[in-house]
Amino acid sequence: MDYKKIFIPFLILPLLFSCTTHYIATWQNTDQESVITDEGNYAIRNDTIGISHSFNSYNGRVNIRMENYSAHPILVNLTKSAMTINGRTFGFVDGKATIYGHLNHYGTGNVGSFGIMEGTIVSNPNTLYIPPQAFVESEFTNIKPEIMKAVSENSLGQWTNYPVFDDYIYTRLVFYEEENAPLYLTSYINYSILDDDNVPSKTDIITQSFYLSSFYKIRNQGKRRINQHLLTRDDMSSYSVTRGYGAGLLLTLVGIGVLAAVLDIEEE
Repeated sequence: MDYKKIFIPFLILPLLFSCTTHYIATWQNTDQESVITDEGNYAIRNDTIGISHSFNSYNGRVNIRMENYSAHPILVNLTKSAMTINGRTFGFVDGKATIYGHLNHYGTGNVGSFGIMEGTIVSNPNTLYIPPQAFVESEFTNIKPEIMKAVSENSLGQWTNYPVFDDYIYTRLVFYEEENAPLYLTSYINYSILDDDNVPSKTDIITQSFYLSSFYKIRNQGKRRINQHLLTRDDMSSYSVTRGYGAGLLLTLVGIGVLAAVLDIEEE
């Protein structure tokens, strides 16, 4: 008997029983002085600095691009910068740190194990330095949990075909005007222009505001295809939920157990 042919179907059972649903959110800028960049997102610009936001990162965090148009360096103070979502403040500096190192284990005693750890503690930066005619990008607040709490299934319409991207996709959707949107987002970037001695000569705050303008629930689309669409849509954020994988995995384990029992019987 070819046991490989029997075993292979068990490996794909979790995939057959699982169902992935994708949720897409579109963000609309509300600043009248904003411009559209070559990447298709909205930017706030003055003679000194330009700020633009990208929402299409895989981890749910907002990517902010800061460009220095001046002839002097710019220092962005992250401790005095933040993002608000429906009035709730999310700081850009969370105080967390990462330890990189290794543990030298020497032995055990009556009080337990003992040893020495050697490593380096790396914390998130408090400032960003931008040379003249240069830019910097960094990811900040994770907006995925706020979207999941703000939009309910009951607010979505019936299933229909709609051009979410360039082609029509079977989806449930809802649109929002600025006055009735469930989510409002504003970033506050504190920056200083540095003189020749790297001393702040001018400090200002630049803001940029968005609201959730549409929301889509999509099935029957692979995650890779969704991510490909999002590569060119900085104004969209997304997350995916997979259900049923646990049941498929449990069935697979049960099936493997039964198969193992059958093989033992045949060997006897």
